[in-house]
Amino acid sequence: MIENPTPRYYKIYRLLKQAIENGQYDHQEAMPGENVLAETYQVSRLTIRRSLDLLQSEGLVERRQGAGTYPLPRNAATLPLTADINKLVAHLNKMGTGTQVRVLDVQYEMANRIVAHQLALPAKSKVQKAIRVRYHDGKPFSYLVTYVPEDIGRRYTKEDMTRQSLQAILKGLGLRLGSAEQTFTATAADAHHAEALGVTISSPLLCIKRLTRDKQGRPIEYLVAVYNPERFEYHMALSNKRSRGVDGWIVDESHSS
Repeated sequence: MIENPTPRYYKIYRLLKQAIENGQYDHQEAMPGENVLAETYQVSRLTIRRSLDLLQSEGLVERRQGAGTYPLPRNAATLPLTADINKLVAHLNKMGTGTQVRVLDVQYEMANRIVAHQLALPAKSKVQKAIRVRYHDGKPFSYLVTYVPEDIGRRYTKEDMTRQSLQAILKGLGLRLGSAEQTFTATAADAHHAEALGVTISSPLLCIKRLTRDKQGRPIEYLVAVYNPERFEYHMALSNKRSRGVDGWIVDESHSS
């Protein structure tokens, strides 16, 4: 149940908007009906209807009489501002060795527009989608969704993912990791996040998205990870440096963790 002062319809509007922008709903298929959404978010159909009205007023969905609600196509190439934080990939991978992971699901599905764009895949390509929850001291702190091109995903198993980080698996396959791009943003917990992380729906979470390429520049992994900020934080030390007469801040790699 959603428990805070913001009107429920507005919170659900934000969650649905977030799902649409993340490509969770394909514009060629109807979104779940009002009854399903009401059950998912534990609210009335009237509340869901108000949320959908707000999405429609912003031009995010089209409500078709007798056919349902459809997301309107958006530009998948539009990306948020990025943050370049040195050593974070290495930090998260190192952290993985001291935590436990539970693999919730591994399946192969048609890549949605955003995933296909990120992985540079042709239309109707399949990807391996894996969902994992990572624990520390027996408590969940991160919910991770990874997308890998099908030809790579078929080379390892679900059991492999319970024993090693995905990047360690990719290295074990002989893939040479070349570069990565990351974005940091805040997000709101949806029903899946809430259940897995033990938080309430719409709770604030830290979201990290990462695209990894091999040495040849081919995208080989797209990660969308959310973290419970009460159990995870990233500390970054900065040093002030003067260059060409201008002061600036740079990451002090000796103290970041």
